[in-house]
Amino acid sequence: MAHIQKRQNGKYRVRYRDPKNKERSKTFDKLADAKRFQAETVAAVNNGAWVAPAKARQPFQHYAALWLNSIDVKPSTREGYESILRKWLIPEFGDVPVTAIQWHDLESFKSRLLDQDLQPSTVRNILNVVTPVLATAVRDGVIQNNPARELLKPRSAKIFEAAFATPEEVLKIAAELGGQDRLLVTFAAFSGLRAGECSGLQVRDLDLAAQRVTVRRAVTEVHGALEVTTPKNGKSRTVPIPSFLTEQLAEHLKSRHFENEPQAHVFTDSFGGIRRHSNFYRRAFRPAAEKVGLKDFRFHDLRHTYATMLISEGAHPRVVMERLGHSSISVTMDTYGHLFPTEDRATIDALEKAFRDASSNISRPVDGLQFIASLDLPIPKRRESPPKQGFSGVGLRGFEPPTFGPPDRRANQAAPQPV
Repeated sequence: MAHIQKRQNGKYRVRYRDPKNKERSKTFDKLADAKRFQAETVAAVNNGAWVAPAKARQPFQHYAALWLNSIDVKPSTREGYESILRKWLIPEFGDVPVTAIQWHDLESFKSRLLDQDLQPSTVRNILNVVTPVLATAVRDGVIQNNPARELLKPRSAKIFEAAFATPEEVLKIAAELGGQDRLLVTFAAFSGLRAGECSGLQVRDLDLAAQRVTVRRAVTEVHGALEVTTPKNGKSRTVPIPSFLTEQLAEHLKSRHFENEPQAHVFTDSFGGIRRHSNFYRRAFRPAAEKVGLKDFRFHDLRHTYATMLISEGAHPRVVMERLGHSSISVTMDTYGHLFPTEDRATIDALEKAFRDASSNISRPVDGLQFIASLDLPIPKRRESPPKQGFSGVGLRGFEPPTFGPPDRRANQAAPQPV
């Protein structure tokens, strides 16, 4: 399959055939190098691991582009991936062949990122893009294993705690604003919708008679352009709203003459177009929040405020999950789990009551072991294990250890007599 020829110039040419039976060759100065290449090439062809030389030279950025073109994600998600590639990964690995990227290269890169005082979550996001890019090279047959899968992702040292305001503080922020901006703040805090979902809300999504809102779309800003997409988890949801909101929404639609325009957006910009949230946040919401003493309060924190109000009223975690449109209950518990009341006291009291009730039903007070015995639980039968070759047990005399010996000696031993 492969052989070595010595050329007139003293060099050594290795000639071989690839898996498609195409003849190829490579020249070396030293015979030892030629023999090593010959052995490696034969093994790679036989094992299906051979890669065409031109393909093996494909750089990281080639597979980054291939991966981006193969995924189906929201425009805002794609923009985030592109930003990570442009800022962090292409400068580091762009021209490096993927066959040359090893685990220690990625580990060194991770260490340098952490040395720049980046948040662990930021480093994780960067490494989470490296992994699928190299996985694309694996699927293309250029590399056999993905070195990024062996990386240990940094953990966050700080536990995330959602910020929230009191209902009174929400109304103070709203009072600093005018017109539909005031209604928008109140609506977001008492419905839990995301900013993009508020911007994507249309008149046909409102059922004021039934006091509910259906979330079907969201507005995102990608490279400066507004795009209408599905909600974050790709699913629509219905959210009930209090009567004071239905009254304010009805007045708002009437003042804008939107009652008979089902596709009109409920909240718009000053020209009646789709609202650009970044402008509203920077020009109106943030100054209003700072004016009432909430300096670092974000518009998204109105959503957290809604969740805390539900939890304080005893809402079940699944109800909170459905209202907020979380993809799973784990997302809800990871974000708001510390706010739910614990059941430790109730469960301990229940166990105490069970013990006391059982104790009062028997003739005399019992301790814990007697209580268990009083339950008259069935005793499971012991399963007999087959005898093991080379082992013999002896009669129970205190705590005597078993006796080891060959089977023929064991057969001649008399059974020990009980003491």
